[in-house]
Amino acid sequence: HQVYISMLEKLGLSVTTLPQQESFPDSHFIEDAAIIHNKVAILTRPGAKERRGEVDAISSTLKNIFPTTYELGGDENATLDGGDVLFIGNTVLIGISHRTTETGAQELKHLLQKINPNLSIHLVPFEGVLHLKSGLTALNSNTILINQDIKLYTNLPIKKSILLPKEESHAANTLIANGAAFVPINCPEAKKAMHQVNLTPLETDMSEFRKMDGSFTCLSLLW
Repeated sequence: HQVYISMLEKLGLSVTTLPQQESFPDSHFIEDAAIIHNKVAILTRPGAKERRGEVDAISSTLKNIFPTTYELGGDENATLDGGDVLFIGNTVLIGISHRTTETGAQELKHLLQKINPNLSIHLVPFEGVLHLKSGLTALNSNTILINQDIKLYTNLPIKKSILLPKEESHAANTLIANGAAFVPINCPEAKKAMHQVNLTPLETDMSEFRKMDGSFTCLSLLW
């Protein structure tokens, strides 16, 4: 985790770290607790009940940073993890998963359209991986990396997809910042894909986070 923070700082990003939450062992996967777009924060309602306290733990911090803050969960059936939400330019993919219900996805869609009417928002049912961003992330507005384990039930509005070999499936989750792309160690095909779109691969060991189905995007909220 300290290496991850150091890499973000070396890329020129200002990093705010929050206190440890020992009662919430998944809380370092902070992206599930909130979504940020156009300087507006949306607090989620995680699909795992035991994680909902994580939202309360970051609520005051986000409200101090962002003057406008919304909260999901008006409906008991409306659950959503931030790991199921992928922004690709003005396109937003919201995965329907074991953690994110269609009701939760529709509630988020309504809020995002309120914040930015220019967004094109698509609901994406899938299986095979925990979160949508476990199965795919974007290298740019035209290209996505795909994990072979994800099973999609709808066509994606993206021009190009790169299917990674099975042994590199975990590299489908990458984080893009200031011309660089985070990549796990020993993933040559993923690195090749990043070079093809003029991104600089930054290798780091994510083995401990992989044990909990986590990776690069899970560990931060970027804006």
